[in-house]
Amino acid sequence: MLLQLTSKLYIVKKTAAFIIATTVFFAIFFLHTTITHALTISPARIEIAGDPGAVVGGEFTLINEQSTVQTYYVSYENFNAQGETGAPSFSADKTGLDTWLAVNPTQVTLDPGKAVKVPYAITIPANTQPGGFFAAIFWSTTPPNSGTTQLSIGAKVGVLILLRVNGEVTEKAGITQFDRNGHGFFYSALPVSLRYKFRNDGTDRVEPKGTITIRDTIFIPTAHLDANDAIGNVLPGSVRQFSVQWLKHVAPESLQGFFTNVQYQWQNFAIGLYSAHLSLAYGTQGLHTSKTIWFFVFPWQLVLCIVVLVLIVWKGGKTLLRRYNRYIIQQAQSRPSRDADLS
Repeated sequence: MLLQLTSKLYIVKKTAAFIIATTVFFAIFFLHTTITHALTISPARIEIAGDPGAVVGGEFTLINEQSTVQTYYVSYENFNAQGETGAPSFSADKTGLDTWLAVNPTQVTLDPGKAVKVPYAITIPANTQPGGFFAAIFWSTTPPNSGTTQLSIGAKVGVLILLRVNGEVTEKAGITQFDRNGHGFFYSALPVSLRYKFRNDGTDRVEPKGTITIRDTIFIPTAHLDANDAIGNVLPGSVRQFSVQWLKHVAPESLQGFFTNVQYQWQNFAIGLYSAHLSLAYGTQGLHTSKTIWFFVFPWQLVLCIVVLVLIVWKGGKTLLRRYNRYIIQQAQSRPSRDADLS
């Protein structure tokens, strides 16, 4: 009896824990979605430069997208690169750019659909070393430092501030990897997915700019792809991964069926040995780095159809030619008898 009671209590506790966890999850999701869509900040990223000891600044716009009056409160956090995706990782350590930032006013009340321009200022200490400093100006419906839980902390919208302190900045970066994004050497059709990793060992952010040039078997350029169409920055001391795709026409939602694949391979025709040459420039001095990889494309389904079609045409042509020759011979053989009759 005691064992059964203990078992029932355990099941009740597990069920209650599951319900609480589910409720918290949906509460976080709902609140985060509501806050995020209720407020729009433009622009989402600000790049600015200044000298040590100077005060620089500008303005951004807040727009209340919600149907009710909202009051938003400001807060500041530094950030650095998280992993190789370029996503920012925020930290409220209060050392650096987040302590140099100031906006006025620090709270804004907006009617539904209304917008307001908010000025900001950055006071750069005179002893600041040249390089990059990064922070975000966040706005939330919850006042900062009010003893709130992590639930409200996550529901914030911000603008990224990328500050460059002028001076002698160390620029040291380069490509650490360039490959076919885990794919093998052989392809049966496009797209060809290319991936490269760019490492920044300098003291300021860098924005790699350049192209990936695709050349065919006889080294004729067939495509020029933007190597950084998202205009992504690589922060100091981090590695960022970029992905680029070579595709002539958009692929259908599904490639089921032999002839569907044949049609797709015809629209994105590519065959033979190809090279992909990545050439990048970065930094204020226009430094360059490059790498080249190779791959082979053989659209076997399309080639099979072409071979079958050629065989049919060749076989049909031989048959027609044979019949034509037979007809000519018959005509030539029948002509003397006709001439004899006439004589």
